[in-house]
Amino acid sequence: MRTFLRAGALALVASLALGSGVVPAQAALPAAAHVVRTPETPDPAAEQPPRIVDHGVEEAGLAAAAAPPEVDLAALVLDYRNGMPREENTNAFRWNADSPGEIAEIIKAMRTANKGEQDTRETAARILWTYGYNLNLVQDSATHRNYLVISEQTPCQRCWGLYILRYDSSSAAVNAAVEVPHPFSDESSEEMGVEAFLKLDAKMFAMAGAHRNSNTATRPGYPNSRVSDMARSYESLFHKVHTNFTTKAPNATHVLQVHGFEARPDYPQVVLSNGSAQPHTLLRSFADQLNSAGVTAGVYDGQQYPAFGATTNPQARHTRNKGGFFYHLEAVHAVRTTPQTYSAVISALTQTLFQGSPGAVANIPYAADYDREAAVAYARRHAKNLNPDYYDWSHRELGGDCTNFLSQVMYAGGWKYSEPLVENPLSRRDSSFWYYRPGEPSTSSWTWVNANMWASFAKNTGRVEKVKYLSDVGLGDIVQMGDTVERAKWHSMIVTGFDHRGPLLSYHTRNTLDTPLWDVFQDYPHTSTMFFAWRVVKVS
Repeated sequence: MRTFLRAGALALVASLALGSGVVPAQAALPAAAHVVRTPETPDPAAEQPPRIVDHGVEEAGLAAAAAPPEVDLAALVLDYRNGMPREENTNAFRWNADSPGEIAEIIKAMRTANKGEQDTRETAARILWTYGYNLNLVQDSATHRNYLVISEQTPCQRCWGLYILRYDSSSAAVNAAVEVPHPFSDESSEEMGVEAFLKLDAKMFAMAGAHRNSNTATRPGYPNSRVSDMARSYESLFHKVHTNFTTKAPNATHVLQVHGFEARPDYPQVVLSNGSAQPHTLLRSFADQLNSAGVTAGVYDGQQYPAFGATTNPQARHTRNKGGFFYHLEAVHAVRTTPQTYSAVISALTQTLFQGSPGAVANIPYAADYDREAAVAYARRHAKNLNPDYYDWSHRELGGDCTNFLSQVMYAGGWKYSEPLVENPLSRRDSSFWYYRPGEPSTSSWTWVNANMWASFAKNTGRVEKVKYLSDVGLGDIVQMGDTVERAKWHSMIVTGFDHRGPLLSYHTRNTLDTPLWDVFQDYPHTSTMFFAWRVVKVS
C-alpha cells in the first residue's frame, strides 16, 4: 500500500544514515585476479568499522539528527492535484499579477529554506505559513531521496501551485527541472511530470495550482493569454520559481515542461520545441530516441508542427536567454494516459541526457596545492598495474581495493597524512585520521581503505566539497557509489579523462582504466544506488 504525506502536514525534521561502508553482496564488484603480496598481514577491515549515521540531509556541514518522514512523493503530488480547483471561468482567486510583493516574499522564503541550514529552513517555514503555504521536509519511499515540499494549505486561497526542491546529500545525474503548467487541461500531464521528476532525479518540480482557464482576465496587451495560464504568465509564482531555481550557462538547467494535445493529421504523437525556430541538438537527439522506442516524434523548427512551437512560452524564453535547454513536450492523449508509453518517453529523455557532456565542469575552485595532474597520472599508471609499495586489499570478499587505490591517488596529488599525536591500537578506527603504514598495513587507518569512512574523513575535515551533478565533474574529482537505504558508500572512483562519451573513471576492484561514467551510472538501478561526487578543496 502506498503511503503519503497530506499537503497540510508540517514536517521539519531531517537526517541521514550511513552504514558500514562494505559492498552489498548483490553489488559487489568482481575482485581482480592477481597475487596478494603479504598474505600473512592481518586485514585491517576484518572487523566491521563503526556505523556512521547519515540520513541524506546535511545542513551547515552537519548531518541532521533524525530521518525525514517517508512518503510516496508521486502519490503526494497526485493527492494534492485532486484537491485543487479544476473549474473554469470562476474568477474565484486573487491572481499573481495583483500580488508581486507576496510572490517576492514567498520566493525569498523558498530560497532561504534551500540554503541547507536548519535554522533558516525553520524560519522559512514560519514565513511561508503566513502566506498559506506549508514547508515539509520528506524522503521519497521509492528513491530514498530527500525533498522540500512547498504546498498550499487546503482548501487553497491563492491556488498558486505546488513546488518541490531536491534537498539531498547525494549527487544528481544532471541539472534538471520538470514543470507541469496545465493540470486538468492537459489530462495526466501531472502523472507524467512527477514520474519524470523522480526518474531524472531532478532538482525542481513545479505544478500550477488551478485550471489554466480558471480566470477570465487576460494579460494586458495579450488577449489570448489568461492570467491563470502559467505557460503565458511572467508575473506568476510559477514563473518566478522557474527563474529562481534554474541556472544559467555554462552549468545551465535542462527544463522539461509537459503539455498535451489532441491527435491531429500529419502530426506525430510527440512534438518537441525549445520555443524557437532554432531547436538545440539535444531536442533532435530526444526525438531520435523516441522514434527508436516506437513513439513517433518531431521537432518544431519554424516550419514543421507550427501549432506547438511554444514561441510565447515565458519559461522557454527565459531558459534560452540563460543559455539553458528547454524541452517543451506536447504529447497526445494516448501517450499521456498510458503509463507504459509515457514511461518510454521519460526513458528516451534519460537516454538523451545521461551520456556525453550535458553539463559543464562545476565552478568550485580546486585546492591550490592539490596537484590534479599528478593524481590523475598516478591513477592512470596504476589503475591496472598495482604499485608494489602498497598492500593489495582486492582479495577481500567485502569491499576490495578501490578506496586503498583512491587514497594512493590522493596522496600522489598532495594530500597530507592526518595522524594521532599518540598512536594506540584504536587510532586506526578513528575517522578523523588518515594514514598508511607501509611496514604494517594492518595498522593503517580505516579511512585509508574503507569507502564510507574515507568519505566521512574527507567531508568532516573539509577536504572535499560536493559536486551537485555527475555531469559537472572535472579531472581529478572523486565519484563514489552507495546504497539508498543507509547511504553507505561502497565503491570509490576517480575522474581520469574525458571523451565523446563524457567523463571517464578509473578504479580498482575490478582494476579499470577510463570507463565511461554514464556506463557505470546506467548499470545500477536508480532506486537502489546513489552517487556522490567530490572535489578536492583542501589537502590537509
